[in-house]
Amino acid sequence: MRQFSLSDDEGGSTAWFAGLVPESLAIRALSVEVHGPDTVTVGEPARFVVAVRNRLPVAVRLTHPTSRVWGWRVDDVPEADERGLEPPEQTRTTVLGGGERRTFEAEWDGRIRRRSDAGDQWVARPGTVEFTGYLDVSGWRARDAYDKLSVKVVTDR
Repeated sequence: MRQFSLSDDEGGSTAWFAGLVPESLAIRALSVEVHGPDTVTVGEPARFVVAVRNRLPVAVRLTHPTSRVWGWRVDDVPEADERGLEPPEQTRTTVLGGGERRTFEAEWDGRIRRRSDAGDQWVARPGTVEFTGYLDVSGWRARDAYDKLSVKVVTDR
């Protein structure tokens, strides 16, 4: 599987054409899918793939509110870390070519990071959780720029 880092478009010929599609239409033309295991065993990293596909035959340009292009959450906890994630607020622009599909990978081992008096701790999250992958655009939930997967977390198999 090919993995992309979704680098900024440096102003190539694709970038000019991509600017012709309004961003509101561009986001509606994207599909986001999450693929991963149905079951995760605590302490064993499991691989999740977030795929973003441009369904239009032409390139689109997206502006991200921070330096992040995509992200993931477990039961709405960003990157399975309750301490919070604060990416740099610098905006970022990316271009997806017509029909282009990009994939991003995440690993999660069934635990959530929590801050405590004794320092940060990774706490098991047994039961059924929701793993969400999203394209980091303003209002990604309302704009349906995400997908989610129900995952069962077990302490041993």
